[in-house]
Amino acid sequence: MKEEIFHQKFTNLRTFPILNPEVLKKAEQTIRSTDDWKLTRINPISFAKKNNIGTDESIDFFVHATKVGLFDFAYNLLCPLCGGIVHTHHKLDQIQNETFHCVVCNFVVPTLLDDQVEVAFELHPSLVEKIKDPFLSLEDYYSHFFSPNYIKTPELLTWIKKTIFGFYVLEPEKQTEVEVELTTGQDIGEMLQIVCIDRNAASFFTADETAPNSDSNQIVDLLETGFLPSEKKVKPGKYKFTINNRSRWRVGIQVITPNSKILKRIYDSYPTKVEPFLTAKMLLNNQSFRDLFRVQRLSADLNLNVKSLTIMFTDLRGSTEMYDQAGDILAYKLVQEHFHILTETVREYKGAIVKTMGDAIMATFSTPMEGLLASLEMLKKIDTMNQTWKSEGYEVGLKVGLNEGSALAVVNDERLDYFGQSVNIAARVQGLASSGEIWISESVWDAPGTQAEIKKSGYNIEKLSARLKGVGTPATVFKLFQKSTSAPSI
Repeated sequence: MKEEIFHQKFTNLRTFPILNPEVLKKAEQTIRSTDDWKLTRINPISFAKKNNIGTDESIDFFVHATKVGLFDFAYNLLCPLCGGIVHTHHKLDQIQNETFHCVVCNFVVPTLLDDQVEVAFELHPSLVEKIKDPFLSLEDYYSHFFSPNYIKTPELLTWIKKTIFGFYVLEPEKQTEVEVELTTGQDIGEMLQIVCIDRNAASFFTADETAPNSDSNQIVDLLETGFLPSEKKVKPGKYKFTINNRSRWRVGIQVITPNSKILKRIYDSYPTKVEPFLTAKMLLNNQSFRDLFRVQRLSADLNLNVKSLTIMFTDLRGSTEMYDQAGDILAYKLVQEHFHILTETVREYKGAIVKTMGDAIMATFSTPMEGLLASLEMLKKIDTMNQTWKSEGYEVGLKVGLNEGSALAVVNDERLDYFGQSVNIAARVQGLASSGEIWISESVWDAPGTQAEIKKSGYNIEKLSARLKGVGTPATVFKLFQKSTSAPSI
């Protein structure tokens, strides 16, 4: 750790009022005493647990620390089966494909910001004294290319070790030879899998009685684009494999003899424990990230899938009339107080404001429950604000709409935004609301805990069928309101 640079970064962090000094103190002590190698992939949620600080405080710290150059973002594409880090990117717009392929599991994974894109934090290269070589041993290699969030059972680890035939480090234009007997109907040895995890490439040789006669000497070349051959069936028997590194990189080559059916059975019988980690969806719903990286240059072609996003639209009733009655200065002050309440509440419930549109906002949350709780709190705080302003003859009314569904993260006007039918429905649902009402879609109503929370809040509920512009069939929506004279609750 380069102490002078490290000290300067924390001096910069202390200028941010949002960061708790106690959190900064704990973080500084922990990071200073941690080996550089362990600072290459930090999970802020695990960091919070180990240091007895709030998860939100931890995430805010790491986002701000990245802004001042203490860390870099690492967007890791994780295989849900083995926990392998298939790709690491340092910018969101470097994630370009709808799927990615884990060569260890030979499994195609959807690139979803919800589950399979982890956001970890890497110590910035300017602070690192010496970068550790991940090719020194198989243990180091696995530590570097597999996520520590995936904790495998002893039974699974024992079986995996049985399948590892060898590990080799090859410089460019170097080769290694291995001799393997391929058999059928065994726990191991039915397939030979030559894997280069660091290049995400693999070559598969499968024992098959129906395969044509094969030369006992097999040549495997690692090219810039992957292995040749990528897959081949051979008759059971003993083979010598000559593996050539034809790429320009130093690589790790792992030779394994798995049986996919056995592996699946062990995965099912002894499931891997997955520790909570910060997902890309959670990061995009973090207000600090939105505030600090709003001017981040991203490709206009950015198009990332979010499986489940809770979208909120709000609007203000009475602001136009207030400008006419109270004048610009007073009305502006009230509207800005309303924006402060909304921003503070969105942040409190782990959401982020995507954009403002006049007196309206669009915000997003990772779960429907967070969006619902934020909505209820907003109306409560606006009522409190109105108590102050009523003495001067002014008040405003908030209208809220919520929907949950899939969306695309896109760049709009050089800003991260969301696009899709779920966004349109959220806006249309909000358009149905009157002052002091929250309207929610059926997907929010059906989310875990929503109905119990609404009934606990004391709000009345009315189930309706509404035609929403741009939606072909009538939609089921729910109106939440406080007036007892309206329709009976359900």
